[in-house]
Amino acid sequence: MSIETLPADEHGGENVQRWAARGLPVPPGWRIHRADVAGLGHEALIRRLGALPGLFAGDRYWVLHQGTMNESSQRESLLNLDSDDALAAALGALFRREPAPAQVVVQALPRQRAAGVLFTRHPLRQDLSHMVVEGVVDGGAERQRLIFDDAGRLVYHSDSEREALEQVVGGERLLALGEQLRTLFDRPQAGEWVFDGDTLWLLQTLPVGSLPVPREVWVRRAAPALFNQAVTPLWYTLAGRWLKTRFWTPLAARRGWTDLARVEPYRRQHSHLYRNGEFFRRLLPDHPGAVDKVPPAWQPPATGNDPPASPPGRWRRARMGLELAWLARQLGRWRDPATDRERLWRGLMSLDRLGERLARLDGELSYLILPDLLAGRRRPLPLAALLDDGEADALRAVLAGDQAALDASPLRPGADPVHAPLREKPAQWGSLRPARRTLDLAEPALPATLERWLVPWRRARRLRFELGERLRRLLRAVAAVRVNEGLLAHPDDVFFLYFDELWALWMERRLPASAAGEVLGQRKLRYLEDAHAGAPDWKMDRIGFGFGGGGRPSPVLRGSGLCPGRVEGPLRRLCSAWGLNRLQPGDIIVVDQVDPSWVPWLAQAGGLVIAGRDPCNAAAALAVAAGIPAVWGVSDVMHSVVDGQQAELDGEGELKVTS
Repeated sequence: MSIETLPADEHGGENVQRWAARGLPVPPGWRIHRADVAGLGHEALIRRLGALPGLFAGDRYWVLHQGTMNESSQRESLLNLDSDDALAAALGALFRREPAPAQVVVQALPRQRAAGVLFTRHPLRQDLSHMVVEGVVDGGAERQRLIFDDAGRLVYHSDSEREALEQVVGGERLLALGEQLRTLFDRPQAGEWVFDGDTLWLLQTLPVGSLPVPREVWVRRAAPALFNQAVTPLWYTLAGRWLKTRFWTPLAARRGWTDLARVEPYRRQHSHLYRNGEFFRRLLPDHPGAVDKVPPAWQPPATGNDPPASPPGRWRRARMGLELAWLARQLGRWRDPATDRERLWRGLMSLDRLGERLARLDGELSYLILPDLLAGRRRPLPLAALLDDGEADALRAVLAGDQAALDASPLRPGADPVHAPLREKPAQWGSLRPARRTLDLAEPALPATLERWLVPWRRARRLRFELGERLRRLLRAVAAVRVNEGLLAHPDDVFFLYFDELWALWMERRLPASAAGEVLGQRKLRYLEDAHAGAPDWKMDRIGFGFGGGGRPSPVLRGSGLCPGRVEGPLRRLCSAWGLNRLQPGDIIVVDQVDPSWVPWLAQAGGLVIAGRDPCNAAAALAVAAGIPAVWGVSDVMHSVVDGQQAELDGEGELKVTS
């Protein structure tokens, strides 16, 4: 029996044969039987190994496959041997032991320049699709780490006193191997690789055992400009119910999702509204815009051939326009009712019905139509496409230093009724300072279909704010009565009641034990703490990922350049409208989701760092229009920095924390 060369074979008995048949860069290999070694002396075996066909000339080393590490493992134990002499000695010892294997596989490689492991997905983070590479350069002992985002950008490299791993191996080679593994395997892979100075070789690959597929997923970021900050209990029970009963439940019925008929689409945690990822997983086959609302483990393989979803036709858009116009008329005619119990309650119920009508349209626009139209877009929308008239007026007043216009502005920094308009002089009013900037609104024309659908989207968003403003007036009128009766300590306490508690307070003139004064105080405190700290991006099987608490060092501090320029200054994390009053001129403002109503405050920023790449992010649109140095797609930045740290921002794509 002779030593057998292992050809590429899709049905071969060895993994290396099957991998080679699939186009992976597998080193040449041979199968050596026990009989091939029996009777050969050490020197004779060395000569036989050196004469194998297809062997590399010059210095080489060998990899001896010793079988799986244990019965339950798919990982093979690989022994590196630096010479023909060492391999011959290892084979002799292996076949002499009892019990001895019948055969082994060996592979030959040129002398290595670097070696390591490539993870096609982050091995510790179920929420990130980043590729992680760990490796050691020849002659060094320190393990270096590289992280590439899903667009192939190097977002992190560890510092090294020796040659940098990405310079020795080359990022393009690593990305190409990672893409091959992603394409060929259904599950995330950990591939052991070796680089010889010319070729990047794959020794073995196996599924990443630390990345289970989550069974339950809740996502915080799920729609442009919808629930993009902390929500009060009352707004959650109102707006969440509207969307559930008028959008999600009918949608599930139409699609035949009978198992979701009694499943909640929303949950309030960390004072933020989370959406049930299962609904978005069901939408994926027909709605490509839902892909970033599910974790990487739930996303289908990218084929590059998926046709874009077709939005509803012009008749649906025309009918939606009529419905929005009707809602606008109803809200325009609405007047504050007299302050007696029955009329105030009827006024609340009339607004509740309008909220339900609006939610059906808002859900379709924000969860289906607009995300599909924006799928694959790599630039922010023009600023003018995101702002309504009131927000644009406030921005112009800030740029012109028109304090009188700001003092009279009805602008509110959120749809939630808890947010007061500027004319009431809330805390945020004091930080709305003049920003001497000019806007360049000359943007390439948008696709006609997208531009047409942005019109009802803006209008629905404006109506949501108007509805919240009317609810604010009515609820404060209700609360004022109960404050006089001693049932509430402050009119704003009403926003921290759940709907059933509000009903008991108003109709039965009592405050339930679940909303006693101490409880309300704790709710308000927790709400403000969560509003300033932020919340996890995901909750998967009850574990939070991408937490926005700040101060946890993370390597991902690079992104894509959005607007060029360099700036130094203090960092300021902005997670909600309640952080607007902390902003100072020249701050490098770090944001995740941004409501367009915050733009007048953001105009004073020295620089902007944006966690995601949502084309509807108003901070990104402002940076482009106003020429503010900015980067976006800095995935982990919200929990990588602390307020007040000094930093240097390079608008080409890097944030460097200097203190």
